[in-house]
Amino acid sequence: MKEKFLILSLCLLVSFALAAQTGNTRSYTVKGQVVDSLSNESVPYATVRIALANAPEQPAKLLACDENGKFETSLPAAGEYIVSLQSIGMISGESRFILTEDKATVDLGQLSMKEDLQLLGEVTVSAQKPLVKMEVDKLTYNIEEDPDAKVNNMLDMLRKVPLITIDGNDNIQLKGSSSYKIYINGKPSNMFNNNPGDVLKSMPASSVKDIEVITDPGAKYDAEGVSGIINIITTQNLLQGYTGTIRASGSLLGRFSVSPYLSAKIGKLGLTGTYTYSYSQSPWNDSEYTRESFVDDTQKYLEQSGRNKSKGPYNYGYLEASYEFDTLNLLNVGVNLYNGRPKSFSELGVSMSDINRNPVYAYNRYTEQKMIYGSTNINVDYQHSTQKKGELLTISYRLSDSPDGGKSFSEMKDIQEYDYDLFYKPWSAYPQRTNNDAVTNEHTGQVDYVTPLFQGHTLETGVKYILRQNKSETERTRYDESTGEWIDYTADDSHFKHRQHIYSGYLGYSFRVSKFSIKGGVRAEGTALDVKFSRNPELNFDTDYFDIVPNATFAYQINQAHQLRLGYNMRIYRPGIWYLNPYVNDADPQNISYGNPNLKSEHSNSVNLNYSMFTMKFNMNASLSYSFVNDAIESYTFIDPDRPGVTHRTYDNIGKRKQFSGFLYASWTPVQAFRVFMNAGVYYMDYESQSLNITNDGLFAYLYGGMQYNLPKDFRIHLNAMYYSPQKTLQGEYSSMHYLNASLQKDFLNKNMTVSLNFMDPFQKSRKSQMTTTDPNFVIKSNSFYRSRDITLSISYKFGNLKEQIKKVQRSITNDDVVGSSGGGSTGGQGTTM
Repeated sequence: MKEKFLILSLCLLVSFALAAQTGNTRSYTVKGQVVDSLSNESVPYATVRIALANAPEQPAKLLACDENGKFETSLPAAGEYIVSLQSIGMISGESRFILTEDKATVDLGQLSMKEDLQLLGEVTVSAQKPLVKMEVDKLTYNIEEDPDAKVNNMLDMLRKVPLITIDGNDNIQLKGSSSYKIYINGKPSNMFNNNPGDVLKSMPASSVKDIEVITDPGAKYDAEGVSGIINIITTQNLLQGYTGTIRASGSLLGRFSVSPYLSAKIGKLGLTGTYTYSYSQSPWNDSEYTRESFVDDTQKYLEQSGRNKSKGPYNYGYLEASYEFDTLNLLNVGVNLYNGRPKSFSELGVSMSDINRNPVYAYNRYTEQKMIYGSTNINVDYQHSTQKKGELLTISYRLSDSPDGGKSFSEMKDIQEYDYDLFYKPWSAYPQRTNNDAVTNEHTGQVDYVTPLFQGHTLETGVKYILRQNKSETERTRYDESTGEWIDYTADDSHFKHRQHIYSGYLGYSFRVSKFSIKGGVRAEGTALDVKFSRNPELNFDTDYFDIVPNATFAYQINQAHQLRLGYNMRIYRPGIWYLNPYVNDADPQNISYGNPNLKSEHSNSVNLNYSMFTMKFNMNASLSYSFVNDAIESYTFIDPDRPGVTHRTYDNIGKRKQFSGFLYASWTPVQAFRVFMNAGVYYMDYESQSLNITNDGLFAYLYGGMQYNLPKDFRIHLNAMYYSPQKTLQGEYSSMHYLNASLQKDFLNKNMTVSLNFMDPFQKSRKSQMTTTDPNFVIKSNSFYRSRDITLSISYKFGNLKEQIKKVQRSITNDDVVGSSGGGSTGGQGTTM
């Protein structure tokens, strides 16, 4: 740890020193105001480009005026400058001025622009974008402006985004919650259902334009939704012709991937596609597990130690087509595919002893699993606009098919049974085979309409219908040594169908008056639920419920660089298939898990206060949040008195959860070649379950920070570090975690090819993850060890030179109503262990 902080400190000191040496001792300033030549009214947010007269192609400054058309900026040196003005609907203007040692400040006064009365086909405005910007209901991180995006994957880039945290095991949280959705270009993608970390690691950041963090979903999003949305917007820079990128990477730990990306436009047709093949082969990772029972003296101490590894391919890709019939009618069609077929192997030594530490039984367990999961999504969106600017009608359809199951084989060897009369013998059902076939199928239709009423006021409304069908069928057999045959012992609840009819309508309204923006709405949503068990119809049930869900966001634009925002949101979370699926996963017979088909939706209320400040050199976003849930879906662990040697894990609406949290993101760029940043958060979590008679609370904090420095000859160095404090859960605690990452990058071939060498945890061979679960009847401690030290070589090459942007519909279907089958949900331990 000392070595890590020493290296980090030295790098920062050297970089600050270099930055200081490049500073100027004299300050030069220019200011002015952009106005309309006819009305003499200000032109808000006009783009100002300032360049030396002897080098007009290289801008010294790019900035935007404030809402009053005013600007003021510093310049690096004296000399003659050209200032160029641009604004949509206005004719570009130009002026010259001179800065000298004696005249270090120039006030240009009012700079006039004339209205462009000609009809324009397409207008391109060039300006330097801020790395982070705030809007009334979301935060946007500009990936294209971050040099790390040339070689990093999307998981690495997400670590930098405010309000997002990623731990050492690649688990993603948004504002401290795992209830979120990941979208691609405004549409949900089931390829993030099970292992979003794996998918994002194989997605090149060079193919992404922006990351939007929607923390206050409005009325147009499903009421039964999530606490936030991570929307990944891919690059779509196209003119007639094509452009593309190909990226390949490999690591010492056995991971490699290749990712081609291609965009093309032919007349009115635009196409964008990407495909990634990734193969991961993890080394053996060790694990330890101990459980002490307080209710059974015979099976008092359970101890397990072993190792596991996995290998297998992951594939994902998407193809999007856009066709402009004319200026008012647009059609988008997208196909999104993802699948994973990994295999895992585990070896585990198990021993049980009584209160006096005398052995009760022992055995070795060997398991092979093949997991099958993925998704196929087809989206069709038709958008009709009118001569009224901003008025849109969108009609959308979405088909989604998501298989999720697998096969497993387990056997016991070296069984030792001592002189105890055991009611339950873990090895009695082994060897065993399990085959689980699970799938979620969705059909969604949606109509959206948005129209400006008058200046600054917008009305939006829409209706939506979802038919969602979940199915799971599990076949189980065990080997009977006496007959030499495989015997079927499939449970009655193993064939399960879950159908939902979801219908909704929403009405939203937003307006801006001077510096104030208000966005609010209400959504009405009903659900008809039907659950059937084909092998045991007595378990069938159905239910209906209806909810009215409000939301509101208030924003105050203090000035161009500062914004204050207050939001309230009510959300409802439906359980996903692996929360509902009653299939019993007993690959480890001492620790079994299953879902609960009787789960109800949970209701969450949250209030958020956000302050943002974004300037050319310093960006900051700070927020405070409070949320509470009274019918939370919680995972919990218990021991059945009839089987005291077995730990059960399932879900129920048993919890009350309160969360107070604060977040801080800051980025400082004192000179163009150097940047430091930090992303930090602190939470106070309060859990309560009256049915289990359990309470727990505590603080959790994280800090992620780093620096990047651009060296001569297109070399770049990056250094990143992260620390997580211990984190409380309803029944226990996760241990703290830290890591260090360093990389060296070099551009070649006129910056079209980039080579990166990345060092992960150079001072730490393995990372330890510890979890403690406490209960009045038992205490469990489990340790997992993961190989963390790694070296990755990445090569990225881009080709093509295209400019114009493909048009895409502004509204589309977003099904964000499910917990446990989204990017942020847990699979519940069932779906990926067959």
